[in-house]
Amino acid sequence: MNDSKRREKFESKVAELLAVTAGLKVPQILMLRRMTASDPDTKSWANDRELGVVFDTILDRAVAAIEVEELGAAADLQFNALLPPGDEEVRDKERWLLFDVTKKYLAKRAKVAAPVEPVIETVIAVVEEEEPPISFSSFKQLFDETLARYARRSLQVLVINPIGAASLRPHIPVPFILSPGFANCYETLLRKFVLPDIRATKRIKELSESRNWDDSGSNRLIAIIQAGGNTNPILDTWDSRWAAYKSEGVGAKHAKTSDPWAVFHEWAQAGGYPSPNEDDIPLLHSVIRWEPESLAEAWREVALLYQQEFHPKDRHDQAREGAFRDAIVRTIRELPKRAGDMIAIRAFFELPKCDRMFLRKLMQTVGGTDTERRRTAPGLVHFYNNLPL
Repeated sequence: MNDSKRREKFESKVAELLAVTAGLKVPQILMLRRMTASDPDTKSWANDRELGVVFDTILDRAVAAIEVEELGAAADLQFNALLPPGDEEVRDKERWLLFDVTKKYLAKRAKVAAPVEPVIETVIAVVEEEEPPISFSSFKQLFDETLARYARRSLQVLVINPIGAASLRPHIPVPFILSPGFANCYETLLRKFVLPDIRATKRIKELSESRNWDDSGSNRLIAIIQAGGNTNPILDTWDSRWAAYKSEGVGAKHAKTSDPWAVFHEWAQAGGYPSPNEDDIPLLHSVIRWEPESLAEAWREVALLYQQEFHPKDRHDQAREGAFRDAIVRTIRELPKRAGDMIAIRAFFELPKCDRMFLRKLMQTVGGTDTERRRTAPGLVHFYNNLPL
């Protein structure tokens, strides 16, 4: 087909589509778009870009006919009511399209509080919440209380709002490590099984005898953890014990008659959350290196840039295209292993445009090969690969 005939066919098809879709609603238009895109004959008169322009125009016409408040209510529910049934990846792409098409109409809507800001405030409140000073009469009490609190605070920063997650991603379970109540569950595991195991080692016994542990002792222990290094008595011992748990069982030295996984199973059954198992030992192992303040600051930056890129308050507040994605990539690369992955997963459940398609593109930015992606963001890759179809 020469260019002249192709142009004639294009114009004829466009006129036909405009006439056919004049009375259709948004879900019907999106379904027709899918059918047209999958029709082999379509390639003879339009490429993907041209077809996109045509249907964007048709979709814009249908959106313009919807009352602003009705449209806003649909946007608040992530446009679920306007998306036809089908593959979740296709629906995510259409959801993204609707956010773009409706932006100019939603600007006329009565101003409401931006959804991201309360999330940020909640995170800060958790991190800045004052806990009473640690009181102790022995190194054992100081050590256990310091490490248990430190790990719990890190996990509390990452907790996902279950109501918002159920609305935004209704068929996708929240990972156990980001679920409400897991921080306390993990703390119980540490106190009962892990920390007694670690305290019994020679290096921690030597640490306990290396100085007089006064009221500043908790800060000293946290400083040792945050210092890292190859000869770190706490982290080296922590790593060696967690490495042995895969074959020996968690806390095997001091709790052979108890089942440590029962702590998780009871919590998961009560809350309806997935329960961790032996395959999750690398993730559970990594928590001690996640600094609560660094996690909170990372989430603050990611959430603010999302708001500034997709829902700016005014033109001067507008972030450049890709700023949100770059912030997550930077977080994954700069925070300790798996910590940045958790920030990205939390964004998936709380920020509408951070959908399945966004995660796929994000992982392509993180690494050019599957090996590189698994090395850089193992938690995110595992989460994405196990998303329900």
